[in-house]
Amino acid sequence: MSALLLSALMALQDPRDRLEQAVRETKLQEAEIALAQLQAGDGARAARALLVNLPRLRERQAQLLLATVQSRLAYDNIDTSFAFNLEEEKLKLKALTTAKERIQNACKTALDGEKIYSAILRTMASLRPEAVPVFAGEALRTASWLSRCELLEALGAMGAKADVLVSLDREKEPAVIAAGLGAIASEKGVAYLSHPQWQVRLAAVHSLRESREAVGPLVQGLSDMDLRLRNTAVGHLGSLTKTELPSDPAVWKDWWKANGEDFAAGRYSPQERKDVKGPGRTTFYGVPVVSSRVCVVIDRSGSMKQQGRYDVACRELKKLIEELPDGARINMVFFGATQSCFSVTPTRVLDRASRKEALAFVDHQNFEAGTDLYAALEKAISFVGSPETGRLREDGPDTIIVLSDGQATVGRLVDDELVARVIARRSHWLRPAIHTVTLSSEAKSLKMLADFTGGVSTNK
Repeated sequence: MSALLLSALMALQDPRDRLEQAVRETKLQEAEIALAQLQAGDGARAARALLVNLPRLRERQAQLLLATVQSRLAYDNIDTSFAFNLEEEKLKLKALTTAKERIQNACKTALDGEKIYSAILRTMASLRPEAVPVFAGEALRTASWLSRCELLEALGAMGAKADVLVSLDREKEPAVIAAGLGAIASEKGVAYLSHPQWQVRLAAVHSLRESREAVGPLVQGLSDMDLRLRNTAVGHLGSLTKTELPSDPAVWKDWWKANGEDFAAGRYSPQERKDVKGPGRTTFYGVPVVSSRVCVVIDRSGSMKQQGRYDVACRELKKLIEELPDGARINMVFFGATQSCFSVTPTRVLDRASRKEALAFVDHQNFEAGTDLYAALEKAISFVGSPETGRLREDGPDTIIVLSDGQATVGRLVDDELVARVIARRSHWLRPAIHTVTLSSEAKSLKMLADFTGGVSTNK
């Protein structure tokens, strides 16, 4: 059926009913048409329809991901031993072909479920103004931390700053506070700059991106900030002051001492500073590591032996370990079919002893068959926090760097795009930066993962 005909037929139905059916049956095209019609209509009516269908879709997503696992298990359990009976061989071949088709169909349907979820979130952020009180009321009522994150992000995108601030005044969950702060520009962020959770501090800095009054507090707080947070703050300081200075707290404090009074009074004239050099940057395969809370995920499957890929990866990793300053936090996850972690805690603080242990840990890894990329990424995310409960780890990494030379071959999920989309969704509200290094064109998941999360991707 052509898209034009489908659209014409669907126009005869209530878009709320069509969306419900599309979610229940995981029909991407039908869902997109229904969402477009809801977006064009009454905002309150559309908002209520989306709120009804979001929890249904989440439940459906879980079912679809389970179906992909079951379809692959069914394929693996087919008897492939040689039979001397020709008819029996034909039946086995037919069973394998059918099982492969079921895997493909299950993955496609699961992907459509992920895309419908993304489409609903985009629609929530662009409804007409009548949707605002509906979303704001639900944000105050719902017990679901995930729903509150989704609602505050949507409200921020719709410009409902006052409603986001009302919710923030009542909010206790760090993940939700970060979602609210990250959705708006507000001086309220100053009150959260010393929050114990890095996600909240990062979102607070981002919320101050338009506040001239926040320049002083940001400058004074630079020396206590982790590197990723400091880099973000300096970026906003540069935009607010029209002044380019390195990410050195002492330099900015000297600038503020000399110019703060004039800046506050509106008399400051930006001056180019070429005499001050910033610190050198730590890199991994050329990717800047602007973080002092890092988890590195390294492929140790058998294919990494080719062309000396694994040896180079280990050299790059050791260089990173040696260049990170004392006090930085690190963890490492080496993976094939299983995972081996440097620390059972989310990260370890680097000092002379732990740096030596980290280097030795790299040397003691062994190759193994299979590439369970999904499980390795889930392990790294678990060090940041829980995608199920929203609980964040105070000592968790804020940056994940993933290196692989191929696609997933074993594990819960192996489809390239499905792995990338599910990890991007599950990590979104935990807020780690995810950067990827691909060592061959076969590592398609990593490029897509970086694209979906806004990370840096490099192909070596």
